Amino acid sequence: MKILEIDAGNTRLKWRLLEQTQQKKETIKSGAALAVEKKAMLPEEFQQQIHALHVADPGAIEVVRASNVRGATFAKALSGFCEELLSVAVDFALVRQNHAGLQNSYQLPTALGVDRWLAMLAAYKSSQQAVCVIDCGSAMTVDLVSANGLHEGGFIVPGLQLMKLSLGEHTAELGYRPEDDFALEPGKSTAEAINHGILTMVLGMLEHVHDKWGADKNWYLCGGDAALLASFIDWPHQLMPELVMDGLAIACGKPGASTDYS
Repeated sequence: MKILEIDAGNTRLKWRLLEQTQQKKETIKSGAALAVEKKAMLPEEFQQQIHALHVADPGAIEVVRASNVRGATFAKALSGFCEELLSVAVDFALVRQNHAGLQNSYQLPTALGVDRWLAMLAAYKSSQQAVCVIDCGSAMTVDLVSANGLHEGGFIVPGLQLMKLSLGEHTAELGYRPEDDFALEPGKSTAEAINHGILTMVLGMLEHVHDKWGADKNWYLCGGDAALLASFIDWPHQLMPELVMDGLAIACGKPGASTDYS
């Protein structure tokens, strides 16, 4: 059986194709993260890639499950595409009060982002101990989970690239240069001062979280800038870029069971 998993984030869409047998489950193909404009539906490149998978092996994809933080319009577009091409209903992951040993701390459980929920589910299942989960995307989220599975709360700040972009857009002369490198020494140009300052600020927050709440937890990093941040963290951690998609198998029920697009 082949399973298509999709992570539809705020600015990027990622997917992978799994093959599951009685003995094991393994990734057989992954798509590079595709940029998704704010008001865009499904990226054309994504549609072409999934169409190519279907043509190469018609009917092989029996399950589609997805994490979606892009809202109902995007979910309906994805559902329509998968049903028309694959004849498969998308199983959208839902946030719950309690699931797989993890307890949601929000008074309104569904107000917690599904991507954060999935990453916590996957990290907690992997560790079976207290975890701190860092998702380094457009926004950077930090979530703390106790050894008995209680979500202890978290933090949300702009991600590295979003902070750079914000400075470029809201200051007259600084500009935005995504190609500039991050480092920790004082910058000797405006671009270096921005990049090094942003990285120092983010690492300062993570060090504060580590010292106050996270020293006894297993740390997991995921998201587009995870590898970059991981290279500057000097305490034990695991780099698992696809942690959100890893949580889909835990969160989703029977294929096609979910019809809630929120």
